[in-house]
Amino acid sequence: MTELSLYQVDAFATQVFEGNPAAVIVLDRFLDDSVMQSIGAENNLAETAFCVLREDGEYDLRWFTPSVEIDFCGHATIATAHVLKEALNLSDPFVFHAKIGRLRVRVDDPDYVLEAPIAEAKEVELSVAMRQAFPMPLSAAFEAGPNLYVVAETVADIVNFKPDFSAILPLSNHGVGLTAAGQGDYDFTSRFFVPAEGIDEDAVTGSAHAALGPYWGNILGKRKMLARQASPRGGDLKVSVKADRVEIAGPAVTYLRGTILI
Repeated sequence: MTELSLYQVDAFATQVFEGNPAAVIVLDRFLDDSVMQSIGAENNLAETAFCVLREDGEYDLRWFTPSVEIDFCGHATIATAHVLKEALNLSDPFVFHAKIGRLRVRVDDPDYVLEAPIAEAKEVELSVAMRQAFPMPLSAAFEAGPNLYVVAETVADIVNFKPDFSAILPLSNHGVGLTAAGQGDYDFTSRFFVPAEGIDEDAVTGSAHAALGPYWGNILGKRKMLARQASPRGGDLKVSVKADRVEIAGPAVTYLRGTILI
């Protein structure tokens, strides 16, 4: 029997029960894929992150939902950086190598600042299926990375939306975002649905903001923005758009430290 230390962290949260929870396991080497997928299913969180320290002082990082391995997860990357800093007393910046490429997280207390590649938006036509899945006034749709995004007209439409996941599922093999310009202190608002990957609604999606930040930055003429993900748990993200990267920042808190036996 093998014992593994497991941490559960709420990312984009200033206190527990907010933001987006992720499990983090730091290893000497990756486990078999089937074992990591089984752990992801057993944890039943949006993502479980597996992190391995490299000989060069950087890290390899992989993420598993309850049903599949994914290419990029922002909140679980921030959760991993939080564990490396707070639980293992390692120093930032943390450089991760993942399927999406090189990611970097630095600490700007109390925030963890994730530097990620920009996901360029490509406008697509609003389809009948999109309008049926999101029965509200829609103004645009675009694809960025592997995901689809639809643009609503008001924050109220997003907050009050009651998703029919059977209607959202056929729209994308990955994620489907719903977004609108923000109000008050927020520059834009969103929700994010991933039924194709075993996550009906993601609480706070760092990776989606690699697309949403540049998209709204172009529309609003801003490089620095405050975003709100209006899921039932909810969370705030600070987004800064650079020339070829986007910075996505927020705090994190540890909810659980434990040991799993496999």
